Amino acid sequence: MSDLDRADTRRPGRTTTISADRRASRILACILVSFAVFAIWPAIDLRVSQVFHDPATGFVIDGHPLTEALRMSVWYLAILLCFVAAFGTILGAAGGEVLLPTRAWGFILALYLLGPGVMVELLTKPLWGRARPAQVAEFGGTLQFSPANELVDFCTRNCSFVSGEVSGATVTALAVLLVRLHLRRRLPKTGSALLLAVAMCLPPAIALQRVAAGRHFLSDTIFAVLFTLLLALALSALLRPGALGPTGTRRGSDRPLKPAVRQGKSALEKGKPRNHLRLQGFSGRDGAQKRSAEPAQLQ
Repeated sequence: MSDLDRADTRRPGRTTTISADRRASRILACILVSFAVFAIWPAIDLRVSQVFHDPATGFVIDGHPLTEALRMSVWYLAILLCFVAAFGTILGAAGGEVLLPTRAWGFILALYLLGPGVMVELLTKPLWGRARPAQVAEFGGTLQFSPANELVDFCTRNCSFVSGEVSGATVTALAVLLVRLHLRRRLPKTGSALLLAVAMCLPPAIALQRVAAGRHFLSDTIFAVLFTLLLALALSALLRPGALGPTGTRRGSDRPLKPAVRQGKSALEKGKPRNHLRLQGFSGRDGAQKRSAEPAQLQ
């Protein structure tokens, strides 16, 4: 069976939907299990934060120049990517395209705005009202500790649950992975591996810094990653950031589809048999031999 025949029996849209549903189910399962763990053992947050706390001096790396420089560099990178995504989206809407397809830039921009912006600052922080580690009585503060599964009003603004910077780092990591996906044919192997390493290290590095500085509990960082991933999955189902761009490129590639491949795909979608496909655009030695053999057969 040829590749075209096999392609006719596939259902890529249905496969993608099933794959997305499985990812969503796994993320939701992780969220539920995490809530259950921190509800049954709420002291996990206190024990982890206690590792980085000195009763005499406070949290060990709070205000440390090196860790603050790391934190601010990731923060400024997120702001830069947000502006670049806005520019790419506007340019794509006007008919142009820069580096990535318009829908990919739109996905990155929407995820930054809806993740660290709306979800964290406008929803979870005011709703949970959770005090930060440095503010609770266990670490020298005046406020009461609350588990991750409880909605309280101990904090009125800029609360602990969930971490906005970890959510932003997660969005930045997803943006880096999306760039790597679309430019994988242009990037050398070392560049692709470097982007993958950066994307994998960003969220845990920022989460560690926020916990060690006494700005967030462990659960704040875990749920920031999980909530952001769930939001990203929902947005990807709507925007399809890894799909074909308007220039007719393959997913994750900057090479345009060959005319014969485009015609073959359209014919398969219409249900035409293989014999009726008019494959054009092929050239070379095989094509020349076939054309030279046709007069001999007619004789």
